[in-house]
Amino acid sequence: MSQALLIPVKELANAKHRLSGALSPQERRDLAWLMLKGVLREGALLAGDVRKVVVTSYGPAKELALDLGYEVLSESRQVSESDSVDRASAQLEREGVEGVLRVPLDLPLLEVRDLRRVLTMSTEGMATVLVPSADGDGTNALYRAPPCLFPSRFGPGSLFLHEQLAREHRVPYVVEPLESLALDIDDEGDLRALMAQQRNCPAREYLEKAGLPERLHKIAAARGGAEFRAKSDS
Repeated sequence: MSQALLIPVKELANAKHRLSGALSPQERRDLAWLMLKGVLREGALLAGDVRKVVVTSYGPAKELALDLGYEVLSESRQVSESDSVDRASAQLEREGVEGVLRVPLDLPLLEVRDLRRVLTMSTEGMATVLVPSADGDGTNALYRAPPCLFPSRFGPGSLFLHEQLAREHRVPYVVEPLESLALDIDDEGDLRALMAQQRNCPAREYLEKAGLPERLHKIAAARGGAEFRAKSDS
């Protein structure tokens, strides 16, 4: 079965703006870049018969992907992640790819064993494999066979939407929680979850050196004080 790993990458100029309360713009860019490198390096460990593809308009990401042996699908514009994934999936399907696994760039703990697990499940008869985010709301990995089986719906509530689409198309699917795919970094709560991990990774080490634990402690203390004053005034 012809399969592909697909990683969409948007411009990192204003990456992770939801982390602006804890990290500076440069720190957010650095963090996104470190996570991207980690995801691409793990993906590059997949067997050679799995096509490895990055879809992006971001020049540095193209260079990194090519250096690691990926194919690059260049975009002239970026409408949304779902749009990028679906257009790239359609091109891969036209080229004979039978199944596509999409993963995001912001998985600091990703391990190739979990990518292999998803691809193996697909060859065991699953037309769709959904790997949920840690909060059970998002879709941190989406496998579809064929690649254009149904449209992507990334964003809030995407896991429910993807399950609904799989049922509507009457295809066998599975929701499979996988440890290294569970944590994606979108908000301050995700940063706290990453810092609480027992295992190290480049993103966590970077944040440790940047003094994030102390920052998060001060943010929590300030919020606690504000909530106490608000209750006292009411």
